[in-house]
Amino acid sequence: MTIEDVIKEAAARGVTGLPEASRLTRVRVWPGASQWVGEVGEPPHNETAGDGMFDTKDEALQAALKAVADGRALLAALLPVDLAATAAGWSEPVVSAWDA
Repeated sequence: MTIEDVIKEAAARGVTGLPEASRLTRVRVWPGASQWVGEVGEPPHNETAGDGMFDTKDEALQAALKAVADGRALLAALLPVDLAATAAGWSEPVVSAWDA
């Protein structure tokens, strides 16, 4: 099952506090002035990862990937056991990056 499918099924079973799926499946890294920004999610559900601005592209990417991993761990903790067991099969997040 995809993360999107798991979230839909969990919601149908009455689980509350579920995250917006794109925050667990999409990462964007882009230059902002003299630093880098890492984001998770897709607009209008996107949010900045970590402290917001990073000195390098790699730091921004790592912060965004950590935010996704942390979010996935929180999701798995909310899920019924059978749905949480699907976590090992969830695909890696899609990463979009722009160069300076």
